[in-house]
Amino acid sequence: MNDEDQVRRRRAAWKEAFEAGDVDGIMTFYAPELQSYDIMPPRQFVGLDHWRRNWESFFGQFACDQKLEFADLAILCSGDLAVVRGLTRLLGTMGGQPIDVWTRQTNILKRIEGEWMVVHDHVSIPVDFATARPCMDLKP
Repeated sequence: MNDEDQVRRRRAAWKEAFEAGDVDGIMTFYAPELQSYDIMPPRQFVGLDHWRRNWESFFGQFACDQKLEFADLAILCSGDLAVVRGLTRLLGTMGGQPIDVWTRQTNILKRIEGEWMVVHDHVSIPVDFATARPCMDLKP
């Protein structure tokens, strides 16, 4: 199996853990030196403990019905580094309200002891600068 296929399989396994709301499972995809820029505060997450607390809080807001869809996925591999970029759709019920939002996502992975691990995660939503509001209704 080539590097791109390995990364694609890791992404599919991460999606499965996400949709199950499995924090322990999700954490197995991240390297200890992880740094993340997520759509939720704070501005950045550094390290696994900080990141785990984010996931626990995130899943605590869902009705256990979260689903993901990917679009425009591109995987670029070179040596022991890989970049995954594309659009991610989040569907579910959050805080009692339905949610259906597309985000932009970029992950940098590093092959560590033969396994592709996320070292950087970036999720964002475009902002309308005229109103300073996020554009939550954009579709690919």
